Amino acid sequence: MLDLAEPAQFDADYLRRLKEGDPGTQRHFSEYFDLLLQVKLAKGVRSWQMLQDVRQETLLRVLEAVREDRINQPEGLGAFVCATANHVLWEHRRAEDRARRERGEKEPEPIDERMQIERELVSQESKRLVENVLSHLSPKDRKVLRLVLLEERDKSEVCREMGVAPDYLRVVLYRAKQRFRERFSRSRSKATGR
Repeated sequence: MLDLAEPAQFDADYLRRLKEGDPGTQRHFSEYFDLLLQVKLAKGVRSWQMLQDVRQETLLRVLEAVREDRINQPEGLGAFVCATANHVLWEHRRAEDRARRERGEKEPEPIDERMQIERELVSQESKRLVENVLSHLSPKDRKVLRLVLLEERDKSEVCREMGVAPDYLRVVLYRAKQRFRERFSRSRSKATGR
C-alpha cells in the first residue's frame, strides 16, 4: 500500500501496478491527483457539477492511457494528467457553449453558488498548503515552478530567464517538482492526519 506521506515515484513500476489494478496504487493515484485537479479546474468551470465531470473524465482517460501503454515517459505522468484535464475541460466548455447556442441563449449560465463556496474553501486550503510548501523550497525551485506551471510560460522564455539550456531546464523542473511533491505529501499528511 502506498502512503501519501512518501513522495510519488512515477516510474514504469508505478504505471505497471496502476495498469494491473493494484488497489493501493489506484487509491494513491486518485488521492494524489484529486486535489491538484480540483484546484486546476476551479478557474475554468462554471458549476460544481462540471468540475466533478471534468475531474472524473480526466482520471478515466488517464487510466485508459495507462492501460493501453500510451504513456511513454512515466516520470511525466503529472504533466500528462494536466494536459488531459485541459483537453477535457476544453471539450466540456465547447459542448456547453454549443448547447447554449442551440437553445438560443447568449449569456453563460450563472455560476452555481455552491461552486463558488467550494472553490473558495478548496482554494484557501490549497493556497495555504502550496504557499507553505513553496516557502520551504529554494528560490530557484520556486521560480521554475511558478514560470512553467503557474504562468505556463513558453519554455524558451523560461530558459532565458533562468539562464539554463533547454535540455537542462527539464532536469531543473523535474528536480523542483520532486522536491515540491515530497514536501507537499508530508504537509498534506500532517494536515489530514494520515
